Parts: sequence; structure tokens; C-alpha cells
Amino acid sequence: MNVSIVSPEENVWEGEADMVVARSPEGEFAILRGHIPFLAALVPGLVKVTTGGTTESFVVTGGVLEASGSASDYHVIVLADDAESVGDVEPEEALRRIEQARRRAEEPEDRAEAEMRVAMAGPELGRDS
Repeated sequence: MNVSIVSPEENVWEGEADMVVARSPEGEFAILRGHIPFLAALVPGLVKVTTGGTTESFVVTGGVLEASGSASDYHVIVLADDAESVGDVEPEEALRRIEQARRRAEEPEDRAEAEMRVAMAGPELGRDS
């Protein structure tokens, strides 16, 4: 499946992958080729992309993941608020960024926005929200 991880500033990563693992407010999930159409708000953390037994990880401070398409043209797009390859940032700095983004999400204004994103994604997730 084709996977793209993009931020407002750049195309962070693009290529073929076997699996994408990310975290939404409801918990961690994995996407494989042919998964039902899926839309999820992302919480600060890691997005992991596995290709042929190799996993690349990206620090994501929030955003949205969309997965859809036919079996022959399946794609996953991560529209990240900010994203960077774990290999490009020191581990301590990655943890600091994730924690900072989580603290911001706990602030009332950001929490309302995150809840709105989840509510908007509700019907696509098969929920009645």
C-alpha cells in the first residue's frame, strides 16, 4: 500500500509499506492493505511504518490519518500537525516534543479541537457520534 506522511511544511515520507501503526484518542491501531476505509484523529506519539520487516518511526504531534482505496490502489495518508523521522531527532528531544504536544492537548481550547476531530471522524469509524 502507498503511505504518505506529510506536514504543512513538507512531505516527510512516502513509499510502499506493509503496515502502519498509530495512536488515536481511542488507542493504538494498525492498518494493513485492504483495511476498511478509516479516518482517525491522531494524538501526539509515534507513527510506525513497516516495510519488509523494517520499521521506520516518526514523531507526530497530532493530525489525522486516512486510509482507503481499492485492493490494488490502497493508500494511507497521515496529515500531521508536525512530523519528523525518529532518526532525525535525539530520543530525549522526541519524548520532549511528544510530552509538550500532549500537555497542549490537555488545554481546554486544544481539547475541544481534538474532541471535534474525533466527533467528525465518528461516522467513518462506524460509530454513531
